[in-house]
Amino acid sequence: MLIDKLDQYIEDNYYSFAMPGHKRNKNILNKALPYDRDITEIRGFDNLNDPKTIFKDMEDKLKEIYKSFDFIISTNGSTCGILSSIRTLTRKNKNILVQRNSHKSVYNAIEIFNLDADFIDLLIDCDIAYDIDYDDLENKLKNKDYSAIVLTSPSYEGFMLNLKRIRKISKNTKIILDMAHGSHLILDKLYDELDFDIAITSFHKNLSALTPAGGVIINNKSIDKKEVRRNMAIFQTSSPSYIICQSIDDMIDNFQKFYMLYNSLNENLDDLYNIKLSNLKFINNKNKDKSKILISCKNTNINGNDFSNFLYKKKIEVEMVSYSYILLLSSIFNQKKDFNKLKQTIINMDKNLSYKKDSFDFSYKIPKRALSINDALRRKKKIVDFNNADKKISGSFIYAYPPGIPLIVPGEIFDIDIISNIKNLLEQSVQLNIEKGGFIILD
Repeated sequence: MLIDKLDQYIEDNYYSFAMPGHKRNKNILNKALPYDRDITEIRGFDNLNDPKTIFKDMEDKLKEIYKSFDFIISTNGSTCGILSSIRTLTRKNKNILVQRNSHKSVYNAIEIFNLDADFIDLLIDCDIAYDIDYDDLENKLKNKDYSAIVLTSPSYEGFMLNLKRIRKISKNTKIILDMAHGSHLILDKLYDELDFDIAITSFHKNLSALTPAGGVIINNKSIDKKEVRRNMAIFQTSSPSYIICQSIDDMIDNFQKFYMLYNSLNENLDDLYNIKLSNLKFINNKNKDKSKILISCKNTNINGNDFSNFLYKKKIEVEMVSYSYILLLSSIFNQKKDFNKLKQTIINMDKNLSYKKDSFDFSYKIPKRALSINDALRRKKKIVDFNNADKKISGSFIYAYPPGIPLIVPGEIFDIDIISNIKNLLEQSVQLNIEKGGFIILD
């Protein structure tokens, strides 16, 4: 497809008087970078925002792979797809129901489309959101007419929602699924459990395409796919990267090999999870994507930063660090030697740890709301001391990262419990995006 056509174009040695400006000049430019493969919508090559030939063929193949009604390629990652999908489905009804620990692009959509958002409560163990409160979801759906429900499955940490159950509860309300961390699930029976109307995924997180390759999967024929694509053209650059598109093309060509690689990955993961540890603990269950390797150091004499630093010294990169656990992302392209190195390093570290009671606990509740996010962000603001914020309206987002759940969003009201929780997180050196000197509130 795209790669073959570009190979021929390079061989034919055309003289470039079109964009891009580098003109494939190998005499001056860094030869390690793929300048010769970086083109734009020149004659004979398709337009990603209005595909007719090459890109249409690629999307048709992705549609077959993901068993969907339609598929739209993104070179701006999942963020572009999330903005486009939410805008499409909320044109007539601005009410939207959102899983609280959604990606920040969902909150950006709430702001820029001026949506009336309600949030679904989470189930939390320590500082990990492992599921939603299905009773809360059902109650909210009974009391309000929503244009869509925005959910995340799998989560960053790999936890899967029961989407079959959610479908029964939601009935005719459209389900927008942030599946950014689940592009690889099509290789597993877990994908069959993902019941959604429209999903957004990132190929670069778990498969082979380059950052930030992704796409929108449309399952519901009643969704106006032309409107989704129109919105994609709004939020996606008018000059999408052909290098990223080539990486998607290569991924499609190799996809049948991925199933065998996925079997090998599962074998390596099973071997890893079966090692005997005395102090460290793997966090895993049947409702979790096990390729997201969570290891808890809770009740040991180290914290997550210590754990991560030790692994880094052993040349092992960690995806994310929490106070009491670390997250490592594995994929079908990790090799046996990678797992052997990780396994032996963890075993050696575990032997040198000891028990230490950990008093840290993450409590959470969704604050009461006074204004919409959009309204709050438009108001005049000021900074107040932590101790003077009770009953004040927040003028900004405060995130604990991890777990990545907004403790409060613009328009919500501070109370004693929320302030106390934030202080507790700060005492435990959990990273929070707050201003020096206090909280931003409405003046």
